[in-house]
Amino acid sequence: MTPDRVSVRNVSKVFPRLKATRVRGIATDGWPALRDLLQKTIVRRERERSRQKRDQLWALDNVSFDVAPGEIVGIIGRNGAGKSTLLKILARVLSPTAGHITVHGRVVSMLELGIGFAPDLTVRQNIQIQGRLAGIPGKRVLASEERILELSGMAEFREIPLRLCPSGSAVQLGFATMMGLGAEVVLADEVLAVGDAAFRKMCEEQVEAVGASGVSVLFVSHDMAAIRRICSRAIWIDRGRIVHIGPTDEVVNAYTTELLAGRLLPPLSGEALAASCRLLAARLLDENHAPVGALTITNAGYLDCLVRVSRPDVTACVDVELWLDEHHLFTVTSPSMHAPQATTFRTAVHIPGDFLNEQQYQARFRVRALDHRNPVGGPTITTEERLDFRVINVQREQSVWNEWAGTSKGFISPRLTWRLSGMP
Repeated sequence: MTPDRVSVRNVSKVFPRLKATRVRGIATDGWPALRDLLQKTIVRRERERSRQKRDQLWALDNVSFDVAPGEIVGIIGRNGAGKSTLLKILARVLSPTAGHITVHGRVVSMLELGIGFAPDLTVRQNIQIQGRLAGIPGKRVLASEERILELSGMAEFREIPLRLCPSGSAVQLGFATMMGLGAEVVLADEVLAVGDAAFRKMCEEQVEAVGASGVSVLFVSHDMAAIRRICSRAIWIDRGRIVHIGPTDEVVNAYTTELLAGRLLPPLSGEALAASCRLLAARLLDENHAPVGALTITNAGYLDCLVRVSRPDVTACVDVELWLDEHHLFTVTSPSMHAPQATTFRTAVHIPGDFLNEQQYQARFRVRALDHRNPVGGPTITTEERLDFRVINVQREQSVWNEWAGTSKGFISPRLTWRLSGMP
C-alpha cells in the first residue's frame, strides 16, 4: 500500500492577542508586603490566563486529513477561514501550536504572487535561487531550466534582469518554477487565478499533468469552476475547522449553498439590522466574470460582492472605495437593493481596461442598510470587508506604457486620446 504523501494530524494554530501587562511595585518592605505581592501576582496570572483564552485567535482548530501521491486537492472557504495558514504550516513558514504534519518528499510552494524573486537578477539566476531555496540539487535545477523557461514563456528574457521584464513575469516564472522543479508536493495559494485566460488554462493543464505524474498538489482558490475542473477532492474550511472533506462536486455544492444562504458568518451582537443585512463575500473578477487574483492592465475587470438580506423590510446598497496605500482614489455606490422576501444579491462595479496602473490596490466594501420599519437616521453601516489585489502587465507591448522610457508610476494609467492641431 502506497503511503500518504502528506499527513496532517490534529493541527491547531493559535495567535495570541493579549497585550502585555505591567506588575506594580511594592511601596513597603518586609514579609507582609512580599506576601501581598505574591498573592496579587497569583490572582493576576489566573485572570490573564482566562483573558488570554478569550482573546486567542484560533486560525486552525484540530485539523486532520491525508493527501495521496498524485492527488490534486482544492482548499476552499471564505476569506479568513484559515486556508492560507494551513498552507504556510505545510510549507514550514509557520509552526503549528498543536498537532503535527508529515510530508514525504520535497515541497515547493508559491504562497504569494511573485514573492521571493530578486528584480535585479536575471531570469535564469532567479530560477537557480528558487530551486536552491526549495532544496533541489543544482544539477537538477539546471536540467529543469529549459522546461521552466518554456513553460513561463520567458525563454527570450533568460539573460535579462527580472525588473526589465513585463510586470506579470514574476508570477508566471514563479508558477513555472514551482511546476518544473520536480518536487513531490506542490502548494499554491490563488496561483491559478492570475494572468489572462490563456495563462490560467495553461496553469490548469500543468497542474493536471504533474498530478498524473505522481506529484501531490494542494491549492487554495476562490474559483469554484477551476476547483471542479481539476480536483478529485476538496476540503472546506470555515473558522479554522474542517467543515466537509470529500468528492469535489459534493463539497463545492455544500459550500456554495451555505454561502448564498448567509449561514457561514458568526452571529453579530448589537443591532438587529446588522444581522439582517450582511456582506457574504468580496471577489475580484476578470472581464469574463471569472474569479482572479490579479487584473491584467489592458483588460477590464469587476469588484464583486455578495450581500444577504434576510428580511423584506430592508433596503441595502454597497459602497466600494479604492485605495493605493494611504491615497483614496474614488468611492462608488451601487443602486439600492430591495426584495419582497429574503434573498442574496450580487453586485459588481466595472473597472475598465487601461485604467488602473501596475500597482497593489485595496478595495474596501461597505454595506449600508435602511430599515423601513424604523427609517429615522437613514442608512446604517452593517458590515465591511477589504480586498487586496494587484494589477499586472502580462504583455507590455499592449500596455499604454509600451513606448514610455521612464518609470510607469502613478495612481492610474488611462489610455487617453490626444488631439494634435496647428500643424501645416
